[in-house]
Amino acid sequence: MYLAAIVSALLIGYAAAQNINCDFTTNVALGTTYYVYSPNYPQLYEPGVRCRWQAQCPAGYNCRLDCTDIDLPLTSSCSMDRLLISKTGDPQLTNAEFYCGRRTVSVVSSGQRISVGLVTSSSSTKGKFMCELRAQPITTQPTCSCGYRRLDRIVGGSEARPKEFPMMAGIVYGDIGAIKCGAVIIDKKYVLTAAHCVINEDISNLGVLVGELDIRTGSDSETQGFRVASVITHPQYTASNYDYDIAIVKIDGVMKYTDYVAPVCLPFKFNNNDFNGAKVTIAGWGTIFAGGQTSDVLRKVDLDVISQATCRQSFSNLSPRQMCTYTAGKDACQDDSGGPVLFTDPQSGMIFNAGIISYGRFCASRDPGVSTRVTSFLNWIVTNAPADYCVK
Repeated sequence: MYLAAIVSALLIGYAAAQNINCDFTTNVALGTTYYVYSPNYPQLYEPGVRCRWQAQCPAGYNCRLDCTDIDLPLTSSCSMDRLLISKTGDPQLTNAEFYCGRRTVSVVSSGQRISVGLVTSSSSTKGKFMCELRAQPITTQPTCSCGYRRLDRIVGGSEARPKEFPMMAGIVYGDIGAIKCGAVIIDKKYVLTAAHCVINEDISNLGVLVGELDIRTGSDSETQGFRVASVITHPQYTASNYDYDIAIVKIDGVMKYTDYVAPVCLPFKFNNNDFNGAKVTIAGWGTIFAGGQTSDVLRKVDLDVISQATCRQSFSNLSPRQMCTYTAGKDACQDDSGGPVLFTDPQSGMIFNAGIISYGRFCASRDPGVSTRVTSFLNWIVTNAPADYCVK
């Protein structure tokens, strides 16, 4: 229960006109709860509203936003009305996640700032929202473990060694047990993959394999297999350009972490890093060349991350939520989709999930490969796959 004496709210419901000046900033004080809510709340807002709230929390603190009452018109891609939240505090909200429909959302900023926006159509059927904002200490979990490898064919690549990629998983289709897409372990119950790998699939025909290296060995002692309990594809996934190509797969059971099965680190510390020029690694059981047979053994290849501008020369409809890799003669190929794009932190040696393999024109062609940028979806991941994630 919050004290009635709590003051300081980000108030916007003080006028009935739809074109009011609705732009607010605040410095969040410790121990104070702020309220961010739509005009006229708890009544419905009017059509044609545009509002923005910007908040800064003290040094050593993140901003936490808990939206317990979102009730906006539900449309495809939230095209009518949308609530926007930028966890980086971008004033223009260009990197914001957006929400509509009836739901709840909890977001923690990646730094000291957070920005919220409300944009409604002139033909809106009206809605409302209310969120609570407060500062919370930036915490780390020094005892947690992620992104490690214990060392004892992708195109142009080589076979991976045992224990080299314990975060690697495979999405299995049907009774034949064929790995048709890659995935990456983020928790004992969850893996990430590409939305196009699992959308519209009957989950009773899906499975997840972890700890696998060579599928020819059959019942490998280190391999763990699970049925799928649920699949969450991003609601804004767009098949035409593979934007928002990300999905969370929850297994029916709990993985046992070993030297062969362990989670990747989510890239919280690299939230503002575009990885341009970085060397990354991809791995998978996909085809070794276009139209060829899949590889029985997990294969790996190192690639270079290229700039958005360079990539747009090949893919003009590239979105900010996508990243591109290119190295001559090397690439992901068929059935590698959904696998991770892995970045090794040169300081710690820990492995972070920078991207999820999405699409390309041809294997190892002159065009780059396109992957989903994981830093764009950290809030969505932690909201829809609640777990104790390492902050490294």
